[in-house]
Amino acid sequence: MLFGKMSRPPMGRSDTRVADMPVKKIIQPAGIAEAVGPFSRAILIDDHLYIAGTTALTHISGNYYDRAVPSSIEEQTRLTLENIRKCVEAAGGSMNDIFKVVIMLKDPADYPRMNAVRAEYFRSAPPISTCFRAELMREDILVEMDAEALIGARLG
Repeated sequence: MLFGKMSRPPMGRSDTRVADMPVKKIIQPAGIAEAVGPFSRAILIDDHLYIAGTTALTHISGNYYDRAVPSSIEEQTRLTLENIRKCVEAAGGSMNDIFKVVIMLKDPADYPRMNAVRAEYFRSAPPISTCFRAELMREDILVEMDAEALIGARLG
């Protein structure tokens, strides 16, 4: 039995050659602080990039609870998206490669102002999005986003 007790190869593959396996790469862009827990900032699997929850604090090093954050939703949104941009570019892509964004907002009343800033970053082919009202890790954090991108994807 080629695959031990399994009746078929892992993940539907016809064999176990390493060259056929997806490549998983940790992305830690310059100018982005290390994650504040046991997780990666971003992971690239082949051409698919997964970006962890990102805030206006992601680019600042030091104790998470001592970092200063802007008070406006517009500035927090802008910094959050700039931090996401750094992750995408470190993986060899651009904001145009992002196809999904999940937004967590502390106050739904901030949605129109957050969305106006977000529109500046996604002018052509905006990604699919979901927005939730959420209790975030700090009282002064107003928005957090995670994103997925397909690096080098063409718009069809």
